[in-house]
Amino acid sequence: MYEKCLLASALTATLVLSGCAQVQSKWDAFNEWFQPTKALTSVINPYRPDTHQGNLITKEMVDQLHLGMTQLQVQFLLGVPLLRDMFHQNRWDYLYYVNPRFGDPEMRRLTVYFDDDGRLVRYEFTPMPDETQADQMILGDKDVFKADNSNLTVVDPTQKAEEDVEQNAL
Repeated sequence: MYEKCLLASALTATLVLSGCAQVQSKWDAFNEWFQPTKALTSVINPYRPDTHQGNLITKEMVDQLHLGMTQLQVQFLLGVPLLRDMFHQNRWDYLYYVNPRFGDPEMRRLTVYFDDDGRLVRYEFTPMPDETQADQMILGDKDVFKADNSNLTVVDPTQKAEEDVEQNAL
């Protein structure tokens, strides 16, 4: 008798659990159609402030950079670099990251290179906003300067000299 009761219980449990699997797939189909959580989160969003991190470098600051400047002059002009790598001591990186409340995050980069005497020999930068655009960006204006990291400008006098030699040879 005990064995029959145990067998009946196991059979009932198997049927009930397999029935739940069928019901679950029906609930999944209903949830894909209805999705109340997506409806609520599209209307009710928690406040998320704009995130600004790093050194804000403007176009005017980049225009004031000149080859041959000392490290102290560059630091006075641009501020303390975000990254001074101990393995590349002649390279300073200035990064600025903006994650606005609405829209895609943006990152701007300026990298300066020094020679062994501490003089600026070249620098690379992505397009930077001017001062009014930077102020509007900090205040949260949505339609301001959008960073385009694909356009990297390199200021290197050796590269210019090589191009001049090639043009004169023609």
